[in-house]
Amino acid sequence: MLESQLQRILKNPELTVDEKEQQITQFLHSLPGKGVNEIVEFIINTNDGIAANYLANYLSILPNYDQNKRKIVEQAIHQKRHLLSAVVNLVKDLPDGLLDQLINAYFQNPSSSDLYNIIFEVAQFFPEKLHKFDDQIEDEYLRQAILTGGSDRWVDELVRKYYEDQNPQHLQDLAWFRTDKALDALLSLAPTVPEEDLEDVYAYIESSGVFPDTRLASVYFENYRGYVVSREESPHHMGGSFPYPVPKCPFTDTPANRILSLDTSQLDLDLESPHNPTFFWYEGEHPPDCIYVQFTDEGIIGLMTPMTEGEVGTDLIPGELALKLEEYPCKYGRGMAAIPGFANHQVGGYPPLIRFERFPRCPICGQGMQFLVSIDSGMTPFGSLGFTGILYGFWCDPCSVSCTYGQTDE
Repeated sequence: MLESQLQRILKNPELTVDEKEQQITQFLHSLPGKGVNEIVEFIINTNDGIAANYLANYLSILPNYDQNKRKIVEQAIHQKRHLLSAVVNLVKDLPDGLLDQLINAYFQNPSSSDLYNIIFEVAQFFPEKLHKFDDQIEDEYLRQAILTGGSDRWVDELVRKYYEDQNPQHLQDLAWFRTDKALDALLSLAPTVPEEDLEDVYAYIESSGVFPDTRLASVYFENYRGYVVSREESPHHMGGSFPYPVPKCPFTDTPANRILSLDTSQLDLDLESPHNPTFFWYEGEHPPDCIYVQFTDEGIIGLMTPMTEGEVGTDLIPGELALKLEEYPCKYGRGMAAIPGFANHQVGGYPPLIRFERFPRCPICGQGMQFLVSIDSGMTPFGSLGFTGILYGFWCDPCSVSCTYGQTDE
């Protein structure tokens, strides 16, 4: 049944790629066990790389099932190299042993485009595993991706180069390290850079863990990875109804969606506010720059934004869902600029930014707000999220204020 239904969707000329992905996802999620066993059996026996790609991408947005994901990758490495392109989105769930096998395969055949896509994913999520191969990596994108958590020697070299040629690219490269050494370098260089580059340097410093004016933390260092699941699977709710008025568009009255409410009692983030951070967003002809709200014992107050009478938007989150979180030992965050649309959701840690920008300031106290959440666009097991790019949630714990801000790659 799986193969016939899959081919019916894939061979339909009236469907776009996105529509095919959505229909395949909905079909698979309706199967017993979410279709996982059928997916594994199909992929390890097929020679159809396109079909395998759709199925592996669906598997990548499901939490758990690590053994099933490993089985598919092992099959691709050892027996079906032509299916390597299908397992790219499974890389972030792999253990050390399999990652090492993929790395070795790449350096044995660095001209392979399929292996390049895999090693690029390794560089994004496990840059430290490629540090020892620094002298073998010539590709500029891979070299930039592995700066994250890089050695103090690399930092010293970039500082030396900056003093020699004043190239601002060296400053941005320092921002990707997110180590104490690189942060100290940025703080020391800031007074020496030209005025036109200073705002960028402040953005690099904030993304590296502190605010340049106060030296207070700009991020929460505990890091969680998120998967969109049904409402009963997690206390961190997405979409659905909301018991208070929500922000709305001042031009069209479009009500915002509840993107995510965190249950902080279930997280190790040292938050002291009695209120659970909640983040809102709406799309349309007049998308917001930021949405600020304050949480009080009496309810939610819109800051620089009008509020609804009680209704809540429902078009961006496909149902009453939740975000299941698991601790993620990605100490220095992901390398390079984030590529949106692949359902890489995160709570805590360093922000996976599409581009460097200053963090928002709290409208109540004026202090910098700490990065707390990023919700990526893309597919969920319940349908696509209805926005583009990545939404970022910032939080002022003393004032119980949330800010939602979006970036796209357009």
